[in-house]
Amino acid sequence: MKVEPPARRVHQPGCIVEVTRNDRILVVEDDDGSRNALAALLVDHGFEVDSAQNGVEALELVADRTPALIISDVRMPRGGGLAMVRELRARAASEDIPIILVSADSARDRRVAGLDIGADDFLGKPLDPDELMARVRVHLRHAHRQDELRRRAVIDPLTGLLNRDGIFAVLRRAQERGARDPESVGALVLDVDRFKKLNDDHGHAAGDTALRMIARALVDAVRVADHVGRIGGDEFLVVLPEGGEAGARALADRLRSLALPPLAVGPDRELAVTMSVGCAVLKDGESLDSLVERADAAMYRAKRASR
Repeated sequence: MKVEPPARRVHQPGCIVEVTRNDRILVVEDDDGSRNALAALLVDHGFEVDSAQNGVEALELVADRTPALIISDVRMPRGGGLAMVRELRARAASEDIPIILVSADSARDRRVAGLDIGADDFLGKPLDPDELMARVRVHLRHAHRQDELRRRAVIDPLTGLLNRDGIFAVLRRAQERGARDPESVGALVLDVDRFKKLNDDHGHAAGDTALRMIARALVDAVRVADHVGRIGGDEFLVVLPEGGEAGARALADRLRSLALPPLAVGPDRELAVTMSVGCAVLKDGESLDSLVERADAAMYRAKRASR
């Protein structure tokens, strides 16, 4: 069951990467009246709410759509709260979701057991609405900070693109999803032509401006399903989770002929900026490093040919 709140979005703009905080809360409660009342309280405070009648149903919902926080009763006829917490903490995708357990039995041993297996908080019934909402806000603030730290760890600060770690994480996920058809996954390596000369002749500020301009152009040019990252210096990596060789070649051709705006390097002086592109498609059993190395080698062949 899903309950929608009044229209509301918490949005953090970035240079290229934009993060929308999903303040969706999952309520797990077998009693219809208690579940509906709690959902209504959360909606009144501006949250989106999913609900489940037991731990089994909750696990299915979490696998389909990850909530920002879970509030769960402990005792339920199918899949109690403690068993649900153990399972969620065993899954990589849900190991960090804040979980508040609630129970009419708030004895010390029960609270300790819930916290020991991975719950973040424990409240006794009947719930005090003000205290509950205060704790929800505390846990969400902490989750927001953790999300921001994780985001910063995989973002290139100059361009706003994914950095090397971030784009390789995307590539690994594409490899896992395409395990049955590895040749659906493609990689493009792009390199700015004569970038060292640009820096030497006009300074690093001009080079930085060129990299930011290229980053924006690449993001605008690729498909919605594709991902762009900066893997070092003036090299960029585009990951195609699907499309195979035909898709990779088509995108490479499009990026190779991309009309980049001229770069202003002085009063009444502009430089044309161009890139060389190489592409490769993942082979069965191939490592991701090998895939990127083949795309990189193809890029250097294209660069030599253009010169």
